[in-house]
Amino acid sequence: MNSNDPFAPVRHAVDRDLATAVAASSGDPASQPRSGEFGDTVRDLVRRHLDARPGYFVLGGLDHLDEEQARRFTVAVSRLAGELLPQDGAGALLRDVRDRGVRLGEGATGRYSDSRQGGSLHTDAAHRPGRLPDIFTLFCYRQAVSGGSLVLVHVADLLDILRDHPQELATLRLPVHFDTRDDTPGVPLTTERPVFVHRGGRERMYYLRDYIEIGHRHPHVPPLTPEQVKALDLLDSLLDRRDLQTHGRLLPGEMIFIDNRSIVHGRTAFQDDAPVDGSGGRLMLRTWIGLPGQEDEGAGADR
Repeated sequence: MNSNDPFAPVRHAVDRDLATAVAASSGDPASQPRSGEFGDTVRDLVRRHLDARPGYFVLGGLDHLDEEQARRFTVAVSRLAGELLPQDGAGALLRDVRDRGVRLGEGATGRYSDSRQGGSLHTDAAHRPGRLPDIFTLFCYRQAVSGGSLVLVHVADLLDILRDHPQELATLRLPVHFDTRDDTPGVPLTTERPVFVHRGGRERMYYLRDYIEIGHRHPHVPPLTPEQVKALDLLDSLLDRRDLQTHGRLLPGEMIFIDNRSIVHGRTAFQDDAPVDGSGGRLMLRTWIGLPGQEDEGAGADR
């Protein structure tokens, strides 16, 4: 699965004029005839690459888009694949993933997407109450000076090994508390869901170890048991195995679709020369997408 360019077999070039038309479609890509046809292509790519291995694909040839066009394209093409889901309490449908000068877990709201850290492989939105994304996308508008490669692990490979550890796997199928990383009044401090769930004929995973540990530090939440710590440590040891990982670096003007149901992901730490004020440096544009017929997946208890 590993190669110098693991995205090569699943990279699909987008016609420049078509990309510009999609970016100009004002959030209704079906209003443009060519954009509507492109929607069929995108949904076919989802079926081919996300409902089976490898669990991701890349749209390329988008480096001619300026930043505003890139933002519009990312939102519009995501809508072609499914329903855009909000990424925060304010309902934002597009989030900038860039270094904001914080560390993962810092304060009440510091997130992975606000840092330049690497490691901490996870699935997106495991900490959020309510419906979780089936797909997430990243449009690479600017890449880091160094580092910032994506790290991907397939859930099926983890389960192949974990089935030889039935006690730990059973523990990982029990609910844990994720800190919601949200201090908005009225928003629950934690949300409760298992790490592994079998639903709809497939396995799905919810994970970010740091958010679980922070969630279990709240006074109203019991601490993690020794059995839970042992199971989480085993899972982390598997996620750290280089032979299970695929590493790939997006280029500016590439947009990756990743199956949030079957891929655990992270990145290598990155370095930038730009100031931490949004005026430069690594910039990824992220969307979360829900697929039809999977609305009930990921529901958890909020506390």
